[in-house]
Amino acid sequence: MNSFLALSDHKKGILLLFINAFLWGIHGPAGRFLALRGVDMYFVAGTRLFIGAFVMFLFLVAKKGIQISIKGHFKDILLVSIVGLFFNTMFYHLALKYVPGTLVMVLENLAPVFVLFFAWSILKTRPNFNQITALVLSFAGMAVIIIGKDHLSSIENIDSLPGIIFGIGAGVTLAFYYFFSGEIVSKVKNDPDKMLSLLMVVFLIAGIPMLPFVLAAENLPSRFDEWFWLLEMGIFQSGIAYIALNYAMRYVTSSTASIFFIFTIFFTTLNEIIFLDLQLNPYLITGSTLIIIAAKKASAK
Repeated sequence: MNSFLALSDHKKGILLLFINAFLWGIHGPAGRFLALRGVDMYFVAGTRLFIGAFVMFLFLVAKKGIQISIKGHFKDILLVSIVGLFFNTMFYHLALKYVPGTLVMVLENLAPVFVLFFAWSILKTRPNFNQITALVLSFAGMAVIIIGKDHLSSIENIDSLPGIIFGIGAGVTLAFYYFFSGEIVSKVKNDPDKMLSLLMVVFLIAGIPMLPFVLAAENLPSRFDEWFWLLEMGIFQSGIAYIALNYAMRYVTSSTASIFFIFTIFFTTLNEIIFLDLQLNPYLITGSTLIIIAAKKASAK
């Protein structure tokens, strides 16, 4: 803990983004596993939101820092909750029904493009050279990895079209989350308990329209490993990963944070090598190297 506190604010943000990317690197394979088992994706999506909110609640209770007040933040919270989290969660999990998890994450990695566009069109902030370079290198690495994993062959199947559309929708809505939650964080970044309390409220509001789907779900998890991965996704990807992301945005811009999301492709590949016996090949090595270089560029001031 002391070592972390001794870091500069910028380095703290970068470290938290790496933690976030690593946790989200488990996202696609775990969700796809549940989808292939026939578990209702609406149930998975809604349950994860509530588990994530509960993790944040426990974190705040431990810190004795709960502050339930959305005064002055209502519009931003509503936009982030509905567009940035509810629709993103829906699109992401629906995409997993049709295409492999890695491809879904690739499509969701369109988010940085839209974040940079929002920053330019709304804040009149032009992306700097490092951000543009990191974006180009990241997309190049991402493309090389996908070629190496040979997942894009499923696009030829017409049944994959809904997955492609939902995946792109996930990318656009994730950009909404990065950009507008970044705006919320910028207003309360000196009060981390307030920031995290607002994030918990965002998750609860996003979970409300999911309740009918959760209650009407029929194909619930029925085996230990299915419940395990659902709980893992709720605790680590919806809870801890979002906590790390929002703390990171106290120290770095939403544009930098969104570019680091592309790093999840590297961690997804790494997790598949470790747990799913994915075989290394020159494509995976080259693509991962490009993404590591991109992360270095994005982390530079």
